Amino acid sequence: MRWAKRIFGGHEVSNLEEEFERVRAKAALGSLVVFRAGHEYLILPALAKDSVSPQMIASVEQTIPSTVKCNVAVIADTKWAEQASPSIQLANQAIPFFGMLMGFTFIGHSVWVFNGSANLLSSGCRSADLLIVDSASLAQLVGNWRNVAQSAMRNPQVVVHDRATYKLRNLS
Repeated sequence: MRWAKRIFGGHEVSNLEEEFERVRAKAALGSLVVFRAGHEYLILPALAKDSVSPQMIASVEQTIPSTVKCNVAVIADTKWAEQASPSIQLANQAIPFFGMLMGFTFIGHSVWVFNGSANLLSSGCRSADLLIVDSASLAQLVGNWRNVAQSAMRNPQVVVHDRATYKLRNLS
């Protein structure tokens, strides 16, 4: 898999809304995008057709069918993406449902990941149809995170990926 590191046009952009608009635009092209510290992003291209099993496609389709394209925002650990050489192994360790996220991009959904810090929450959730929160990230979120997130979303559906059960719990 080829990884790409991007800075916004080689210059600093002060507006988080503009930065996340660029992230969403990259995600809409079929890549999973990780918003990193320093306001950079990491682009992970969709999986190759021959690397995905019919069982994986069926599993992902049960979660979010491909019949309606969705914008999926994800709050999870992004420190792995700041390494000099990020890898799939690091991504899977940091985000246990990383394979599911890559599956969403494979079937046509736009997916972006950010760390959920208070200053990023509204911009990071803007235009999302679904917000997936890693249960390991819940403790770091501000008290009113759900209201902030849902008020920015296009369709305010929020789920938590429970690391203990490896299941999505609906919060909406």
